[in-house]
Amino acid sequence: MLRSTLLVTLLVSVIVQPSRAVAQPPRASRDTTIDAATRAQIIDTLIAKLDAGYVFPEKATEMARDLRARLERGAYSSLTSAIGFADSLTAHLQSVSHDKHLRVTYSDRVFPANREGPTPEQQQQMRDRMKAENYGIGTPERLEGNVAYLELRTFGIPPEMMSEALSEAMSKVADADALIIDVRRNGGGSPHTVALVSSYLFGPDTVHLNSLYWRPANRTDHFYTRASVPGKRFGPTKPLYVLTSRRTFSAAEEFTYNLQTRQRAVIVGDTTGGGAHPGGGQRLNDHFGVFVPSGRAINPITKTNWEGTGIRPNVPVPSDSARAAAHRLALEALRRTAQDRN
Repeated sequence: MLRSTLLVTLLVSVIVQPSRAVAQPPRASRDTTIDAATRAQIIDTLIAKLDAGYVFPEKATEMARDLRARLERGAYSSLTSAIGFADSLTAHLQSVSHDKHLRVTYSDRVFPANREGPTPEQQQQMRDRMKAENYGIGTPERLEGNVAYLELRTFGIPPEMMSEALSEAMSKVADADALIIDVRRNGGGSPHTVALVSSYLFGPDTVHLNSLYWRPANRTDHFYTRASVPGKRFGPTKPLYVLTSRRTFSAAEEFTYNLQTRQRAVIVGDTTGGGAHPGGGQRLNDHFGVFVPSGRAINPITKTNWEGTGIRPNVPVPSDSARAAAHRLALEALRRTAQDRN
């Protein structure tokens, strides 16, 4: 995502998770009644947005054909609820695309007509809120056996905004003998932030983590770890464990997949949500919007991604048992290392 997109994303409380994969208002929207003309306009505009930007053009064509067929046979005629219509469109789009990022949303608040970035006042509001929540970074803990634990609840904070807090947290766990990073509640964010966090888990030599192909621009962006970071690195060799759940989604999955494919971390928990197509919000009218996935991840090791399948953990356990399981694994690994040294 571009910086301005990230700021807008945070301001409207985007939560990119398997069950809620698009911008959601911070409160529940009040439903309203819509007529046939509105339904037809939404579908026409939705098809145009997908045709222009959806990552797989052939799938956009399939979805357009399916929506028009449903409209013609009256599948939406009895849908007068705005929220119900949005939910039905989402279900129908996903039944064809199987893309969990793709979602239509209704809000009783008006979606802005312009695509400008947030105002300075909105940016400050967001900064204040993120600071109060420590930028989604949990309090580092030290477990038995000098094993550190750190929860990362989002990658949706621009790197420059959360760099100081991240540096402080990572410096506190840098001297641990093993580290557990928890992304069980992490619904995604920015690949730039993923790259910053990952830089603390490798050495100074840059590592190619991921690439993103964007259909509208026909462009591929590449993401690497940083040669230098503020604070201390945990480093590239000590045992590392990542905790996952079915709620782990999008950029949090990228973080997990990057580490797993490079055999840098042991993944412990549940299979993740399965969303590897980034994109952005598109306005359909004053009150309807759609999140259009316009890109796809390309891992440099596997040449593919986790879309639709999720990331299967190395050690599958129920997510609520993952922390204890990872701690046991860390202690066992440290004991083996100590025995090998003697």
